[in-house]
Amino acid sequence: MPLSVGFIGLGIMGQPMAMNLLTGGYRLTVYNRSAQKADPLRAAGAKVAASPADAARDADFVYTIVSDSAAVEEIATGKNGILEAIRPGAIFIDSSTISPTVSRKLACLTAGKGASFLDAPVTGSKHGAEKGELTFMIGGNRDTFERALPLLKVLGKKHIYCGAHGAGLSAKLAQNAIQSTIVEIFCEGFVLAAKAGVKPETMMEIVQSSMARAALTDFKAPFIFKGDFTPYFPLKWMHKDLELASEAAYAQGVPMPAASAVKEVYAAAKAQGKGDLDYAAVITFLEELAGVKVRTLDSNPPPSEQR
Repeated sequence: MPLSVGFIGLGIMGQPMAMNLLTGGYRLTVYNRSAQKADPLRAAGAKVAASPADAARDADFVYTIVSDSAAVEEIATGKNGILEAIRPGAIFIDSSTISPTVSRKLACLTAGKGASFLDAPVTGSKHGAEKGELTFMIGGNRDTFERALPLLKVLGKKHIYCGAHGAGLSAKLAQNAIQSTIVEIFCEGFVLAAKAGVKPETMMEIVQSSMARAALTDFKAPFIFKGDFTPYFPLKWMHKDLELASEAAYAQGVPMPAASAVKEVYAAAKAQGKGDLDYAAVITFLEELAGVKVRTLDSNPPPSEQR
């Protein structure tokens, strides 16, 4: 009989990941606080649970990907939570980006139930989740990682073991500090060039012909130039991850002056109501301050269509 998965969290990332597990042959039971998000999976053959405990009961794997530390703690340790029902021998995999300290606490509580825990944050955004091409950063017992690898291979193309519990999350926070800073400084540079009258397509040609070129900004630039900020990864979650990175840095005595400054730019954009947009929408905050927009000619409608 196929192995069973209790999957909790059907947001931008979770829904396509759960669908990949279902099509990959796993028996799937799903739970989401907003029940209607489970409808596509129900239609595809998944069972829908009434609570996290119901999703976890009798599952070989319990998988969570939710918004933040508080949400993970609530679904794991709250009333009708995962740890009320998880069976001995099961593996609890959390792909939420949360505090490493909270994750280590959950690993201890899971071990007390005779089950195993992995922190397994991902990178690759919505696009990678849909295609099953995510990259995983794994923290926990290596034997547990090896047992979970067949399932993780359905969801991603690369699985990097980072060390003990919390190590995957520490790596993820470092990666997002780098990623968010690359996008923000790209936006600063393009706003500066646009203010001076340099066309975005000209500036892009220069960047792509230099050592400043990056795969991330190659991907983001066309969306920025069109003003399309449909969320692949919402700005509010990138800001949350920068907050977590700052907390981790403070706890370990690590200076992060650039990331701290970038965090405040994302905070300002979030305060303007841009939190649900893609994190590349940070450019709109900079554009508004500078009084210029970074848009290519082909992204603007002809005069007759402008409103």
